[in-house]
Amino acid sequence: MPPKVRVKIPIHVLVYSIGFFPAAAYAYHWYKNAPTDEDFEKQLSKNYSQNIQSSREKHVQMTQFLQSIKDPNNTDQQQRMQEVLLGGRGQKKRLYAVDEEIYGTEEGAKLQKEATAGTAVDNSIINKKKKKGKKKKRKKKSEEEGSDGDDTNNTTDTSARLKQSVAGVVVAGTLAAGISMLLGGGKRSQ
Repeated sequence: MPPKVRVKIPIHVLVYSIGFFPAAAYAYHWYKNAPTDEDFEKQLSKNYSQNIQSSREKHVQMTQFLQSIKDPNNTDQQQRMQEVLLGGRGQKKRLYAVDEEIYGTEEGAKLQKEATAGTAVDNSIINKKKKKGKKKKRKKKSEEEGSDGDDTNNTTDTSARLKQSVAGVVVAGTLAAGISMLLGGGKRSQ
């Protein structure tokens, strides 16, 4: 009787081979049946002709823009770039409506003084409230620090607890090692 030939394949090699096989088969199928570049270009021009045309126009505009930036004699382009760099801060703009009948008159000056006086009073009230709040916080913080400073037994208690916890961990580790040696017989798994 001829001897039996046994081939041993590790289990991880078998699992990875089975998992990799479908991806490899699909890649081979795509490689053999993939459309050529010419077919792909025809399909793109058929389905996305409008996008391609707009992209080409934008490309032309961008190259013209970059060429005009390079040209130092083009003052219009330089002015536009300065406006962009300033971010709209080149000119002062009013952010509120101006009543042309009152603006620049004595009545307008009186109204402006009244408005600034009102805001000054409001600001002083707000500042006083802020100061009171800060004083309360400081007082509360100093009271908390004072109560912590009086308790010196607290630090000794925490250090004693720390020593006890370290001793507990050492004892538990020693017991675990001893039990594993008794149950395992000192043999290491291979």
